[in-house]
Amino acid sequence: MGILKYINIKAPKSMNDLRIEHLQALTNPKFTTGELDFNDIIEFLSVLTSGTVNELKKVNISELKDIYVHCIGLFENYKVTEPEKEIEVLGQKYELVDPKKVGVGWHIDVSNSDMQANPARLVALMYIEKGTNYGDLDQNGNMIYSNQEREKIFKQHIPLPIYLNVVSFFLRQSIVLTKNFTESQKRTKLRLIRNLIAIRGKK
Repeated sequence: MGILKYINIKAPKSMNDLRIEHLQALTNPKFTTGELDFNDIIEFLSVLTSGTVNELKKVNISELKDIYVHCIGLFENYKVTEPEKEIEVLGQKYELVDPKKVGVGWHIDVSNSDMQANPARLVALMYIEKGTNYGDLDQNGNMIYSNQEREKIFKQHIPLPIYLNVVSFFLRQSIVLTKNFTESQKRTKLRLIRNLIAIRGKK
């Protein structure tokens, strides 16, 4: 992890040095709405840096401001991009899942997952081991590649931008799939109505 040192406090150099565990710095309403007081700033920095709340309280105001400005700057210039088709984590390559082509079991697992409480689950569902199919089973009927194991690995080792790009991609794909499903339902309903009219017309 790249770091910048402020006194005895280590801060990430870039967004790629942040992990999913740092996500609360972006999602906690306390940090994203209204003005922050010193206690809020210290709590915010305790999420992103190596410093604990007590350690940060010992930093003088000028140095605390420098750390805060640096950390805020990490997010200001960040832009969401298309997720990478392939990533490598701890020597293992993973491929991005195409929601339009994967089996229905994947969609069931997605609908049964609490992404807000467990954000790493989304990445574990969107990236699977290269060369495999989601839900591959062994001879005993157990999943060969566990979502839970990927989740643990990704939570600790996936750079935060990968997660943010995946979230954006997933939301866009969900909108497209929902729209297509709704339009399909409308076409089916129209066909049923036409068939009913045709049947009644024959009486």
